[in-house]
Amino acid sequence: MTELKLYKSNSKGIKILALCLPFVLIGVWMISEKQNGTFDYYMGWFIASFFGLGIPVSIFTLLDKRPQIIINENGIWDRTTKQKEIKWEQIKECYLIDIYNQKFISIVVNETFVFKKNAFSWLNKLNKYVGAQELNINLSQIKIDENKLTDFINNIRMSDKNLRNNQIKNFNSNLTLNKASNTQKYITYLLILICMLIASLANFYAFWVIMITMGIGGFIARWYRGTNNNSNLRKYAERLAYLGFTNMVLIVLIFKTYDYTANNIGIKLTNKIETYKTENGNYPNEIKTLKEKLNLNLIEKYIADKIVYKKLENEYILELKFLNHNLKEFDTEIKEWY
Repeated sequence: MTELKLYKSNSKGIKILALCLPFVLIGVWMISEKQNGTFDYYMGWFIASFFGLGIPVSIFTLLDKRPQIIINENGIWDRTTKQKEIKWEQIKECYLIDIYNQKFISIVVNETFVFKKNAFSWLNKLNKYVGAQELNINLSQIKIDENKLTDFINNIRMSDKNLRNNQIKNFNSNLTLNKASNTQKYITYLLILICMLIASLANFYAFWVIMITMGIGGFIARWYRGTNNNSNLRKYAERLAYLGFTNMVLIVLIFKTYDYTANNIGIKLTNKIETYKTENGNYPNEIKTLKEKLNLNLIEKYIADKIVYKKLENEYILELKFLNHNLKEFDTEIKEWY
């Protein structure tokens, strides 16, 4: 017997992880950098703890390989309903609904379907209020065209049993083609994100143009529904908002990483310069040799090569242009760039 099995989408787990992990890292950085007892220190704990809750959820979503929906010639079964298989003959009607941006297929069954347990009365009232039924198939964690799946269920329930296997095979084949198309889309989104990152790092105004565009996209995705609640404008605005938000988070992480690494290099380099003076009685004329002795990795070497050393009569200056294009000097007393 041919079966169509629908699983949790990995993109859902990746999306949750991508949204939560940067904030967790920022929270951890605040905890490690800020003094215990300060507002920033406690805020770091709050950010890391709150967004850290999303990490086990995302990991469970990625590792959960159980089928969420199974469709065969006899009927349809959905894990989230916690009910037995619904026979095609028991389905009177099904329709797609949207509840707070979550897609559901509401199924109207006849009196022959026996529920395992009665739903709470308040839940029944809530379902009726939003236009749902007692049986609602949750599609929020499945990557699929909700309208096509709803039409498919409506068509197969009215078909003869001997035709259903072929209908399931054809629908499954179309899903395979869509997966290949989705892979190409993800590659395109990745290339767009890389271009956005390069533009943001190269030009401050480009970063703010991207931020404003992200805000407009987020506003459209949140409030615009179109005539059929599934407009292309809303769909692309939502993707643009996600790309802009990801770009913003990555920019913050890159800036923080650059600042942290530059600070460590400044400390190591000043220690080498002071050691050189102790051994030779004066400051070095150049620091290229001292940089080579620091055993830096590729990223640290890239930053160290951008440090400008200026020797004065009785002191020296280390200058570095940061990613925000601000030129800073290293303060040897507080051990920071300012």
